[in-house]
Amino acid sequence: MTQLRPTTVIVDLEALRRNFVATRQFVGPRVRVLAAVKGDAYGHGAVASARALATAGCDAFGVALVEEGAQLRDAGVGGMVLCMGGVGRFGAEEAVGRQLTPVLYDEGDAERLDAAARDSGRRLAVHVKVDAGMGRLGVPLHHYPRFLDRLAHFDALDVEGLMTHFAESEADDPTFTREQLRRFRQAVATTRARGYHPQVLHAANSGAVLRQPDAHLDMVRPGIMLYGEPPAPGVAVEPVMRVVTRVLFVKDLPRGASVSYGRRFVTARPSRIATLPLGYADGLPRAVSGRAQVIVNGRRCDVVGTVCMDLCMVDVTDLAEPVESGDEVVIIGKVGAVEVRAAEVASWAGTIPYEILCGFSERVPRRHEGGT
Repeated sequence: MTQLRPTTVIVDLEALRRNFVATRQFVGPRVRVLAAVKGDAYGHGAVASARALATAGCDAFGVALVEEGAQLRDAGVGGMVLCMGGVGRFGAEEAVGRQLTPVLYDEGDAERLDAAARDSGRRLAVHVKVDAGMGRLGVPLHHYPRFLDRLAHFDALDVEGLMTHFAESEADDPTFTREQLRRFRQAVATTRARGYHPQVLHAANSGAVLRQPDAHLDMVRPGIMLYGEPPAPGVAVEPVMRVVTRVLFVKDLPRGASVSYGRRFVTARPSRIATLPLGYADGLPRAVSGRAQVIVNGRRCDVVGTVCMDLCMVDVTDLAEPVESGDEVVIIGKVGAVEVRAAEVASWAGTIPYEILCGFSERVPRRHEGGT
């Protein structure tokens, strides 16, 4: 669809590469780095992001869905593509055909993958996931020995990797993360005692990359830190996403005038209000109403009134230069020394930066800068 509206997500692929290089240097040369590009690379564009990361030396990518893995393969992305959500009831043949690496935690999936691999005449590398305390996906520890015994019947499957996922690796208190790591090491010992020899052990998401170096193991799985919003201090990364729009309409309102649905904002003085072509259908959460700020003419201005589906309003009364239709407005990004980051937008919305970055909808075009 031709872009007629100025609201745009701009993705800096050079910044993404630099963040990957910084992560690689942080974990050291012996630890592989799998870049999480699930959720359309956290809203940044999975194909463009994976291609850019590949040029920076990344050779492993993490997706949630078989469909996401297929998208990467169709775009010519090589290397390991790990389907971290598994393959489900209907994804085994597609995973085998696309040469994806499934995460395995269910006996039914193992049976279907084994059959699909046999039909294709090839062996299939899988990564077994252990639930060490996340309580989501993964084989429960009390069931794990039985699972391994059952897995021995599927001759076309090779246990290449063993993994788990941390529940609170970004927390200041590392107690539970260390307990999860202890449980995972116990599962590793059980795996080897059953005659399996996984070559790739991995557990660390971004929080553990930064806070738990003993959890780096053979491979780490950074996500949010690659996109410039680290969950903990430790390595310098820079934002990759910039969200911009332009003023659609400006009007002067007298004192006592209400703005937007519910009349949640009433002018306390004669005010100049700019309307922007951006709303919650685009990814600016309604929850930021009356809390958010954007950058207009190099200064922060308040978002006033209720954020609408397609529009939001900004108070530009105090700006020295008059604001006109067509002036650029930065929603997330930096102008000189003034910056609004995704983490700040998340704080206004009462959520996390992941949700803000992933939330910009398909009707907001992505413009990738920095080549592939």
